[in-house]
Amino acid sequence: MTSVPIFDVHTHAFPDKLAASAIPRLEAAGVWFNPKATFDGTVSGLLASMDRAGIRRSIICSVATRPEQTTKITEWSLSVASERIVPFASVHPDYPDIEAEIERIAQLGLKGLKYHPHYGGYPLDDPKVLRIARAAAAAGLAMLFHTGHDLAFEKDDSATPLRVRRVHEAVPNLRMTAAHLGGWEQWPEVLEQVAGLPIYLETSFTLGRCPPALLERIFAKHPPEYLLFGTDAPWRGQREEVAKFMALPIGDDLKRRILWDNALRFAGLGM
Repeated sequence: MTSVPIFDVHTHAFPDKLAASAIPRLEAAGVWFNPKATFDGTVSGLLASMDRAGIRRSIICSVATRPEQTTKITEWSLSVASERIVPFASVHPDYPDIEAEIERIAQLGLKGLKYHPHYGGYPLDDPKVLRIARAAAAAGLAMLFHTGHDLAFEKDDSATPLRVRRVHEAVPNLRMTAAHLGGWEQWPEVLEQVAGLPIYLETSFTLGRCPPALLERIFAKHPPEYLLFGTDAPWRGQREEVAKFMALPIGDDLKRRILWDNALRFAGLGM
């Protein structure tokens, strides 16, 4: 395959002052196992990781765990936005003026939002989350949702593929990505509930964990223009995840679409 630009749609970074404490805290939070960060959690660390992996652009996914974090995340996201870094802000479901903040986020030029039900406190298809989704769609923003189980929490049903489908049905005009290929560790249900729908699916924390035959079936059933590449860095090494992706038995044209073209469209950055 000739050289192709790479867009990682799922990474994490923190303000420099918080990264030193956030990374070890998150490393120790695992219920199933404890992944080790592959860089220090700063934006500069992410950029260095991208350089090592040959990645041109990355989306940083922030998560508001409390309502009062919402505007702070918006301001920090704006401060780190660049040609290479595309920050997604985060609006907590209990924030008092959801529509106004989402409109402000869009007017500031940010491209999307991240929502994680385990940290936000409400399932994906809760009315409060759907309110965020509707406001995001009205403002022209994309949304990336954590889906499936999470390493730091006991297994529950707050982010199942069925709930992913319900979000899409409730807000069909939302550009939405279901992280971890539609439901981490719930991929048989993804094949039944999500594959084939116009919902973006990205590969973070999936390559090497989803059984290859099942991954192949999901890829075959899903529209090729709705597949994306993601790593969940720093919780997965970007260079290693690029290598895993390149080894997949899919055609070069599809690889290019997944690595770059589809991500530009999802993020609202054109072609």
